[in-house]
Amino acid sequence: MSGKGKQRGADIKQEDILQAVVIADTFNVRFAPITEKKPRTLLPVVNVPMLDYTLEFLAAGGIQEIFVFCCHLADQIRTHIRNSKWNDSSSPCTVTPILSEGCLSMGDAMREIEDKSLIRSDFILVYGDIVSNLDLRSIIQEHKRRREKDKNAVMTVIMKKAPPGHCSRCREDDSLVAIDSTNDRILHYLKTGNQKKLQLPVEVLTDNKNVQLRYDLLDCQISVCSPQVPALFKDNFDYLSRDDFIRGILMNEEVMGNTIFGKIVRDEYAARISNLQMYDIISRDIMSRWTYPLVPDNSINNHDNSLSYGRHNVYLSKDVTLARGCILEENVVVGSGSSIGCNTVISQSVIGNNCKIGENVKITGSYIWDDVTIEDNCVIETSVICDNVTVYDGVTVNPGSVIAWDVKVGPGVRLPQGCMLQSHPVDDDDDFGDDLPEADQGQQVTESSPDYGAKSKAYEYRAPCDSDEEDEELRQDIWGLTLHSDDDMSSVDSHKSDEFSDEEEEMQDEISMFYTEMIDQLRRSEEENISNENMILEINSLKHAYNIAIKDLHGMVLKSLVDLPLRQNTDGQKLVVDIKKNLTKHLPLLKNYIKPNSTEPQMDGLMALEEFSLQEPRINTVLVKILHMLYDMDVLEEQVLFRWHKSIPQAEDIPERERLRKQVEPLIKWLQEAEEESSDDE
Repeated sequence: MSGKGKQRGADIKQEDILQAVVIADTFNVRFAPITEKKPRTLLPVVNVPMLDYTLEFLAAGGIQEIFVFCCHLADQIRTHIRNSKWNDSSSPCTVTPILSEGCLSMGDAMREIEDKSLIRSDFILVYGDIVSNLDLRSIIQEHKRRREKDKNAVMTVIMKKAPPGHCSRCREDDSLVAIDSTNDRILHYLKTGNQKKLQLPVEVLTDNKNVQLRYDLLDCQISVCSPQVPALFKDNFDYLSRDDFIRGILMNEEVMGNTIFGKIVRDEYAARISNLQMYDIISRDIMSRWTYPLVPDNSINNHDNSLSYGRHNVYLSKDVTLARGCILEENVVVGSGSSIGCNTVISQSVIGNNCKIGENVKITGSYIWDDVTIEDNCVIETSVICDNVTVYDGVTVNPGSVIAWDVKVGPGVRLPQGCMLQSHPVDDDDDFGDDLPEADQGQQVTESSPDYGAKSKAYEYRAPCDSDEEDEELRQDIWGLTLHSDDDMSSVDSHKSDEFSDEEEEMQDEISMFYTEMIDQLRRSEEENISNENMILEINSLKHAYNIAIKDLHGMVLKSLVDLPLRQNTDGQKLVVDIKKNLTKHLPLLKNYIKPNSTEPQMDGLMALEEFSLQEPRINTVLVKILHMLYDMDVLEEQVLFRWHKSIPQAEDIPERERLRKQVEPLIKWLQEAEEESSDDE
């Protein structure tokens, strides 16, 4: 009897397989017009379809059953899966395409998945344009252990540390996340975008003792979900995206009890090809081998024509023809059957299969897909050129250009920056677009212009009139006039080496940036009459964004309140009055960080003032008066002042520091005498 019970338990455990849902549509126009003939997840990234990177990542993480949900040109995705290694008997997982042309969002897809009852256990939710080498197994196990203790833990969001300005972050990735540092529970999640002012519920800070405000996290768009997530999507029809789901769960947490947790990774690679900027950056990262084992010479789609890996990250197929005198500089991939003429220079670029590149051609930072012909004396910079395009002799393609399928350009023309061309005019009611329904895919196309050359077959593409203004602004800003120049092409990869630079120098840069922003916030508080309570929230947010140590924060808050009047004051005689006025105004702010009976924060503040007075002569002359003010305001205590005065300077400029202590000696003597008199009276 007991043996049968064990066998039944083993069967149940065996049936608990790992599942994943891949959303193969993005429901926006970021990649138009090149998604006219091919769905976005099948577009080549370093000559491999995007979707294959995602499937390889999931298979390496032990996922056994994958559902690929596709809408736009769904038949192509189904055919691709059927003809790929994922359909072989040796495949480590089963990949099942789910076709639905009526879905307009991820929310619709999740509701349909719920209707089909496809999910039986915890599952991974991703888009079909993820490139990652994360170890999913440990993250899934951590999620399951948490679920055993808390059945209401519905999702674990995977995030990677990437400070603002990091090149793997684009503007749409910027977000503010409030996390409980004790258990990694997400308390607040806000996409910041272009917002200059952010609203954060006060309850997030007041109701949680261990909250961290993080602005240095990149949402990898990879989530470990519990089985009830599709049902929650179905119960809430206003959940259109995963971000809507997260916000909705957090807003209704007290009512429904559901919680969301975060998992922060550091060393592994994870990024989403959400726009053309990320397409460029991730392609370079793949060529630079930051995504290992997902690298060009380790073919993930089992092509027979494997690539050879050479110096400076140059990858060549077996049957490539290279003329004498051609130069492949760095980060270059050349696909099968392609030929390159003499005196041609290629760098930071991918050449597809069966391409013909002529003589005296310069290609920099560009992506040339299959069966493309580029004749002699052409210049291609930071552009995407799709299949079957012909670029005739003497054409210059300037940065930010996108040349879609079957276009012919030239000869002897110069395309403007950010130019987007397609091979034929499209009527407003034609079914065309990137993952959008027919009703939403209106566009404007001008007639073929002689400016594109005598042999040209090219029509200018413009974004749909009714497209999302934010999407269009983002697309133009990223893949237009603001792209990399020749001088900084190599800088895209430099962030990798920066991560291993001197940590002390990086920390000093962050402290300097934090202090500058804090001064700006104090100045703005005067102009806009911002309360001390809100200033505390602003400073706490900055502290977590720049990862500032609390010891440094104590000193910088006090220093900034003395520094601001110094920057605004031109009359030396009024300086002490202005400093006192500023300290009095922001006294609640100051005492929030330098509390009474807290010796170490007071010492931190004193040391910061000491450093500041050594750097700034005007503060040096009035330091005694400033310390007296702080004593009268109950910010500094006698014993702390005595301790600081008696401390032996450890820095190199010992004479200057000793002179400073001698200068403060009258105040110290006065405090000692006052203390003795008080003791006698008692």
